[in-house]
Amino acid sequence: MKLQLTIGLVLLAACCLTNAYQGDGQPGCKTQQEIDIGVFRDNWDPTSYWKCETLNEPAAKVRCPDEMGFMDSLKDCVIWDDWKWENPSPPLSEVDQ
Repeated sequence: MKLQLTIGLVLLAACCLTNAYQGDGQPGCKTQQEIDIGVFRDNWDPTSYWKCETLNEPAAKVRCPDEMGFMDSLKDCVIWDDWKWENPSPPLSEVDQ
């Protein structure tokens, strides 16, 4: 019984990990909502973020000032003492390949 429970939990964890968003988070800026929000986390680089300025033009990469990281929940760069890990999420629209 314990073995079955353990195997079930391992399979559940594996399914959750494979469904996690893996992209860099660059939005395609294809919606007005993305333009209104303006900035989005770079999921691969905590010192950078994506900035949507023009509808239907991919977001531009912007770097935070030295010694700072971007926090998506605050939509701002913060000093490392205030920075916390946040789960990545997919953008509202993605860049066309």
